[in-house]
Amino acid sequence: MKHRRILAVILVFCIMISLAGCKSPISLVKGLFDKEDKTATQIVTSSEIQDGDVQLRDTVLYYKDDKGFLIPVMRKIPWTEGIAKATLGALVDNPANRKDIEGIGLTPVIPANTEVRGMNIVNGLCKVDFTSDFLNYASKDEEEALVKAVVYTLTEFITIDSVQIIIEGQVQKTLKFGMKTDKPITRDNINYVSATPGNQKVIVYYEGTINGMETYFVPVTKNIEKLDNTPVNVLDALDALVEGPPSGMGLYSQIPEGAQVIGVDVSNGIAYINFNDRIKQLESNKEVGQEVAKAIALTIREQYRDLTGVKILSNGKEIDLGTVSKEEPVAVPTFANQY
Repeated sequence: MKHRRILAVILVFCIMISLAGCKSPISLVKGLFDKEDKTATQIVTSSEIQDGDVQLRDTVLYYKDDKGFLIPVMRKIPWTEGIAKATLGALVDNPANRKDIEGIGLTPVIPANTEVRGMNIVNGLCKVDFTSDFLNYASKDEEEALVKAVVYTLTEFITIDSVQIIIEGQVQKTLKFGMKTDKPITRDNINYVSATPGNQKVIVYYEGTINGMETYFVPVTKNIEKLDNTPVNVLDALDALVEGPPSGMGLYSQIPEGAQVIGVDVSNGIAYINFNDRIKQLESNKEVGQEVAKAIALTIREQYRDLTGVKILSNGKEIDLGTVSKEEPVAVPTFANQY
């Protein structure tokens, strides 16, 4: 029996030599008995590579401007385990986060000292449990902005469709100023500006300024009054965009006064928007023309997610917006705002 064991060991050793090639068979055999040490070495090596080459993820966060609007801003967040939780941490109102975004004049939305106690994502539902500091706000408007900032930021992740807000382990039926949080919340009514509520709504993009200098695109929800109750379409959205923002809100549109949309055609990812002749005024300032085209593109993309470009026409003839080639469309911005 003893001789058989010796022969078996020799046979295994010979097989390992043939498999190892130029590697030392002694070290190969040693590896069988030092498996735990070898694994530890691999982990350390992997960690060093990650530390030297940090992976960043393009992530959209919703901050608040000085007028109370929520502004989507793409930022590069270190790709770590639990990145959704880390992203919420970047929305907490603390000195570090304020300093980090002071260059764009926006402010974090989640009240100071708030922490995420836990987060769970299952089948598109994200349950996020905050500490009680989450409730440290002073008005109904702040409450609504806070909840929407959390919901919109989290649902930018493709794995999240809705958000259940929990405070200190308990689901709240309503928050301090009456906002219902007893059920999961989805994206709805971002920056609602219409005087009355309605079921027929569109999202359009106007422009805003920070301290009268930095410009950014603002997603705004407007109610559409349709007598026939048919679903809203891209023409409705463009008409709402051309109408301009309500006065006194600090938003603006650079679409020439008197411009009207005659028709829209979307083909192979390109939207062709036909205006009356007033739109030709954009040819005299091509920089403004491209900003208008971007606002139009962002608005249309709310209904056509695969949109890649926009061409503007006047009475069926394409106008020159100063792109690299006149035939080239104005590209749809990947993100409304970047920082």
